Amino acid sequence: MNDLFYKYKISFNLFCICIILIIFIASPGSKIPFIFSYGQQPEFLSQVEKVQNTTTYADPNNNYTLQHPEIWKVEYKEPHIKFGYPVTQFTLPDHVSIITISMTDIDLDEKEFKDGFLVFYPLILQEKFNNGLEIINKTLKNYTIGGHAAGSIIFNNYVDDSLGIIKGLFITSVFENNKTISITYTSSEKNFDRNMKDIESMIKSIKIDPT
Repeated sequence: MNDLFYKYKISFNLFCICIILIIFIASPGSKIPFIFSYGQQPEFLSQVEKVQNTTTYADPNNNYTLQHPEIWKVEYKEPHIKFGYPVTQFTLPDHVSIITISMTDIDLDEKEFKDGFLVFYPLILQEKFNNGLEIINKTLKNYTIGGHAAGSIIFNNYVDDSLGIIKGLFITSVFENNKTISITYTSSEKNFDRNMKDIESMIKSIKIDPT
């Protein structure tokens, strides 16, 4: 059991890298770009069209393609540590909602992933965010990626009295060639649900390169 938990813990390091990127380097000139005062948002944000023109994003490493609204800002980030993995970041028009996606190698096969996701991933998530993290939902039923079952965790993370709470969605899946894709979406509590239609459409559009 300990060995399997250790394998999950190592594979989950990517999630931690994504969260760190989200918090500290998401946009130039901002220390914590997605955490704003969650009071009144500019009026125009509520008038953004939900049906938007889409464009195709192709991962530079030829791992996957997806469709996303063309008004999303896209940045490809090389790893900042020696054994890290590149991350693609999408910043939404409200400037508080961010998605990061990365595809990496993993020491788990699909069966191990499915058998252990609901137990191990929430534990590791709790371990990394031990100050105010609340897991709202965890399941293997809501999403698929490229025809493969994907685990998902919805969570709230309380930062402090001044910065408030962020709401997040973490989704991951493992493929036959021991590759894993990890998607992390974070936003304010107010804006989280507003973007879900576009985010779910993006997830459904992901096509994994079989090589």
